[in-house]
Amino acid sequence: MKTLIIQENGRHEENRNFRECFAMQRSLRKLGITTDIWGLGHSNYDSFAKDKFNEYDLILNLENYDAQGWLPVISEVTNPVKILWSIDAHCRGIEIYNQTHVDGKYDLTLQAIRDYVNDTSVWFPNCYDSSLITNLESTKDTDLGFCGSLLNRGGLLQFLQENYSLSPDIWVLGENMVKKINSYWIHFNINLANDINYRSFETIGCGTVLLTNRNPQYEALGFVDEKNCLMYGTIEELKTKLDTYLKDYEKLTIIGNEGLLLAKNHTYDKRAEKLLEIYKDLKT
Repeated sequence: MKTLIIQENGRHEENRNFRECFAMQRSLRKLGITTDIWGLGHSNYDSFAKDKFNEYDLILNLENYDAQGWLPVISEVTNPVKILWSIDAHCRGIEIYNQTHVDGKYDLTLQAIRDYVNDTSVWFPNCYDSSLITNLESTKDTDLGFCGSLLNRGGLLQFLQENYSLSPDIWVLGENMVKKINSYWIHFNINLANDINYRSFETIGCGTVLLTNRNPQYEALGFVDEKNCLMYGTIEELKTKLDTYLKDYEKLTIIGNEGLLLAKNHTYDKRAEKLLEIYKDLKT
């Protein structure tokens, strides 16, 4: 079996190896699947002949933005199973992905958000790369931290800094991100919309306690409040959780270990196995 993953190369050098296309490629290769990557910024971008698309058994389109208009419409590509992976519909809206599905005559769309699943798509949640993101078993020296972007989070982060001494590690990427999350006892998270973001899985994959806003999708994925993570629905509940658990390192250790067990269900390796099941179903 031969697979092609389409996605632009990463623009941040320190985070490039963590990009979805490389993570999925590593996991598919573990399963013995020949997997190539093509897209803007990759070394093969200009030399890749478009007539080679039909030489593949599966094409997985991971490109969610394409601001420069480089992504080809592959409606005339007929040999491979064609799958579109919609990751950022919570940012851009689902309509553009639905249209891409139609224009490219895709066989299926993978939706990272359950709310958007329709008759041409299936739920395919985010995950984390367990070959890069691991429990370092290092000494935790920060009670409460946040590693991510300020987008729609600035006011809440400021509140947590002023009242709970949160450590803001803004735009820390790559290996340094993994080290930072490992250094926290509790990692604060808030999703941008109706998504379950990558940090949710990366945090538990580090064995750190995830503190995140409530969303029914979490429960469907095995996240259980006060067992393998902490959840809040209001500012008052957020404060109660922090007042209860901050510095209770025994309880946090138990929750972190339970989260680490859950994380094994949400790796790219697991998603790659599911992708192959989907491919086989589409071929029959």
